[in-house]
Amino acid sequence: MQTVGVIGAGQMGAGIAQVSAQAGFHVLLSDVSLERAAAGKAGIAKALDRLVTKEKITADARDGALALIEPVASVAEMGPAFLV
Repeated sequence: MQTVGVIGAGQMGAGIAQVSAQAGFHVLLSDVSLERAAAGKAGIAKALDRLVTKEKITADARDGALALIEPVASVAEMGPAFLV
């Protein structure tokens, strides 16, 4: 499985991370702190929950995408990524 690194877990970075995870890529999501990266993943979870509610995706697809997103503490951990 290929890995994508996303620097910044705000609106734009979270969107890129979400689309990448839904496409089946392992995503390393970083921000200024691990807590901010985790908050970005929580925001993605809410967005995916809305898609499940609207019946745009299944709960299994949501869970699969979330499982592919890994918050990391720094960009130094993005060594395995083929694209950052």
